Amino acid sequence: MRNVRWISSLGRLNNLYGEIPSELGELKEMRWFEIQDDSLGSWEKVHTMLLGGNYLGGGFPTTFSQNEMLGTIFIDRNQMNGTFPSVFSTLTNLEWLDAEDNDFEGTLPRQMGSLKSLRILNLNNNTMTGFLPDTWDEKNLIEDFEVANNNFRGTLPGSLASAKWLKDFRASNNTLTGEIPTSWYEWENLEELYLDDNSLGGELPQTPEKFYDGLQEFSVHNNNFEGRFPVENFEPTLRVKVLSLHNNDLTGTVTTNICDRRDASLAWTQLTTLTADCDKIKCSCCTCYIDGEIQEQG
Repeated sequence: MRNVRWISSLGRLNNLYGEIPSELGELKEMRWFEIQDDSLGSWEKVHTMLLGGNYLGGGFPTTFSQNEMLGTIFIDRNQMNGTFPSVFSTLTNLEWLDAEDNDFEGTLPRQMGSLKSLRILNLNNNTMTGFLPDTWDEKNLIEDFEVANNNFRGTLPGSLASAKWLKDFRASNNTLTGEIPTSWYEWENLEELYLDDNSLGGELPQTPEKFYDGLQEFSVHNNNFEGRFPVENFEPTLRVKVLSLHNNDLTGTVTTNICDRRDASLAWTQLTTLTADCDKIKCSCCTCYIDGEIQEQG
């Protein structure tokens, strides 16, 4: 296959079945491989593979191991299965991996946290287990890390706070335990944090930490968080769009100036989601939950 020239114009959602041929990893002159959007293939060293929205099964060919050019891989919305391919952790220039909506299982290799070029990692909606990598440092460029709807367990990785460019972390609906690491308090660029539907607990940071400064979406419902909800850390900013707090043991008061921001006329500064356990948190504008059941909106 090394001298074969291939042109893709198949369009998105092609109903492709089977597995990705391992021979593709032996092609030396392929630059672009796409079968989800109309495109023209150019045969230099492969750096992009777009295979989303098909019926591809199996794993990812090990023949791509140590590939120094492969930077973007979309294999989302397929039927790929088996242990999460360790080959991904060998791709030193990998920048974007979207493997959402597959049937991958097994653990996420620790080496994924050592990929310094990785900016976007989306593993939502698989059946992966084990612990999240705790091997991040200040050289990581990751901006978007999503592992929602899996079976990850253990504590939140404290070293993730060293990845200073991270803006979006989503780990909803796993079996994570423990507290929010104190190292996260110094996070400066975090904008979206989704930790709902886990078994996390402890108190939320009570003092004006950098952690709160850029938050726009903060979802921690269905956990075991306790203590006072530090509402004062969300009052000085117009950025917050989501505060989802219900089904915890949080107490306190949601103030009027927070409630005023639920006004739909505020457009991009509107607080669109605000939920709380209204038998524990005093709130005149929340979507209320009592004993785990949603109540009439106040």
